[in-house]
Amino acid sequence: MSRVYQVMALLLVAGSCHAQGMMNGPVSSQYDGAPLPTGQGNGEEFRSKAVDPKAVEIPLYVGAAVADVLTALKDKGFHIRWTPEQVTTEMKLMEKPKSTRVDNLLNEILKPWGLRADPDLMKGGYLVKDLKKKKAKEFAVEQASPP
Repeated sequence: MSRVYQVMALLLVAGSCHAQGMMNGPVSSQYDGAPLPTGQGNGEEFRSKAVDPKAVEIPLYVGAAVADVLTALKDKGFHIRWTPEQVTTEMKLMEKPKSTRVDNLLNEILKPWGLRADPDLMKGGYLVKDLKKKKAKEFAVEQASPP
């Protein structure tokens, strides 16, 4: 029984090789068409740096504005949300970040300013928040005295 399966597999392989040979061989004149273009496109949309996330430069040097770094990361394709009240134009990088993961990088950049980047579970990406945690609400439990 195993020889029958081997013969069937051999026929299938031979048939597919023959079909590929027919497409690429001298008989394929009915299938010939213009070759596909190679290389980078030359249209306006391919020349723009905003379209290619790899072309976005991230200013990760001492003295760069934190808002510019966040904007560059956003242009790179990371979904980061913050408000101008949180990240002001006066905020500058204190030192060059050492992290390579985006979540650690964001926290390393924002920590000196009392901010952190938390995963945004509702909309995806990261949400910039204050580093200080909210105070727990205090409540009192009254115990009834026995009558």
